[in-house]
Amino acid sequence: MYVYMQAAVSFAPRTLALLAATIAFSVSASASAGVYLGLGFGTKPNVNDAMENVGAPSGNSLRGLVGLRVANFSLEGAVNGFNVATQPNGKETVYQASAALKLSIPIVGPLEGFGRGGLERTWLNMDDDRYNLSGNGFLAAGGLELRLNAVIASMSVFVDYTVHHVNLESAVNKVDSTSQVLGLGLTVGI
Repeated sequence: MYVYMQAAVSFAPRTLALLAATIAFSVSASASAGVYLGLGFGTKPNVNDAMENVGAPSGNSLRGLVGLRVANFSLEGAVNGFNVATQPNGKETVYQASAALKLSIPIVGPLEGFGRGGLERTWLNMDDDRYNLSGNGFLAAGGLELRLNAVIASMSVFVDYTVHHVNLESAVNKVDSTSQVLGLGLTVGI
C-alpha cells in the first residue's frame, strides 16, 4: 500500500507539470511579450451633432501609440488627432491622449481579435481661452490584428473601430462629444 501511494503521489506532480506546460504553451503560442510602437491612419471621424456644431471634421485621423504586451494583454498609450473646421478660426486640430488596456484573443494562426478600452483626455485649442475646449472621457474599440512574427520579428498589421466619448467644456460652452473612427495601422516591436 505504501509503495502504491508513493507512486501515485510522485506521479501527480509530473502530471500537473505536464498539464501546466501544455496550457502555457497553448496560451503563449500566439502571445508575445515586449514593447512596441505603432502608427495608425483612420477615416474622417464620424462625430455627433454636438461636436459637428463646434467643428466639422475636415480630414482623416492619425494615431501614434506605444504599448507593452505581456501574454495576451497589452497596456497602450496613444495620441490621436484630426482636423476640424471651426467658426471663426477655420482649421484647428482635436487631440486625444489615452491610456487603454487591450485583450488579444487568437482566432486562427497569426490572426487575433482584440478589444480595447481606456480613459482619454481630449482638447481643442480655439486660440481664445474662453472657447478652448477640453475634457475627460473614455474609448472603446474592437478589431483584428495579423501578427507577422514569422516574417519580421514583432510586427503586426491591424484594423480597428474605435468610439471616443468625452464631455468637453470651455468657459462658455459644454459639449457632449462622440466620435467614431475606422483605422488601419502597423506596430513594430522595439
